[in-house]
Amino acid sequence: MKKIVYDFSRSKAKNAQHVQFVTDILVAVPEDVATQYGFAAQRSAFATAAEEEIACFKPDKGYLDTAKIAEADKKRDETYLFNKKIVEAYAEYCPDPELREAGKTAVFVFHEAGTPTELDYAGETATLTDVAGTLRQEPYISALTKIGRESAPDDIAEANDAFNQLYKTRTTEERKRAFASKLKTLRPVSDTAFDTLCETINAFYTVNELTTKDEATSEALGEVIDDVNDILVRLRKTISGEAPESPDEPETPENPDEQPGEGDGQPTVEDPDEEEDRPQVQ
Repeated sequence: MKKIVYDFSRSKAKNAQHVQFVTDILVAVPEDVATQYGFAAQRSAFATAAEEEIACFKPDKGYLDTAKIAEADKKRDETYLFNKKIVEAYAEYCPDPELREAGKTAVFVFHEAGTPTELDYAGETATLTDVAGTLRQEPYISALTKIGRESAPDDIAEANDAFNQLYKTRTTEERKRAFASKLKTLRPVSDTAFDTLCETINAFYTVNELTTKDEATSEALGEVIDDVNDILVRLRKTISGEAPESPDEPETPENPDEQPGEGDGQPTVEDPDEEEDRPQVQ
């Protein structure tokens, strides 16, 4: 009598192999057949778990807005350094004593700030916010006005705020990735739901074959069983390098003391969310 032979460990399948496996099963067990023959709930539970696993598979490591963030950071760096260099030029070289003194007053703020352009993103944002705020106060704003750079505080603040608004969208994306489920937790859920689905299909097919004997049911469920077993045979061959001679052939464990089917549960799999080297993005 036909049955789905599903009770073997799938833990050694790589993430890509397992994702393709659940994707193929969704096709092999059509929703309309599940609804018609009474196992829609089990198919729906598996579909939910499978779709979450598929969605999690190898999320983007980089960020689409990386270039824009780097450009905005470069702009605020240049805005800050441009104003700093002008003020320093007045403080060191201006032949007019009054303007040179104004330059020395204003340059004090820039020197106290150190080198904010060499800090991490958050550190630079905080420092430039402080610089702009200080330059708006006396005696610095008057000194800047004398040398024609009264717009410096607003220019620095505007470039800094533009960067920060863009970077906050990155923070939101990082939070979503940090809290997203990982395949090592999703795969066992998919496997459990799949096992329950197979057990249900097998039970309905057996009952029909032994009691009801409805030909349409036998044909429909038999086709599902064959299609699922085809996928399982291919998966076993992918994992072990060899296909069983028949779907009913027991699995030979690598460990002689291990019984077939043992090892199900938390799979030892690669983690698709493992950090990789990226461009500087703090």
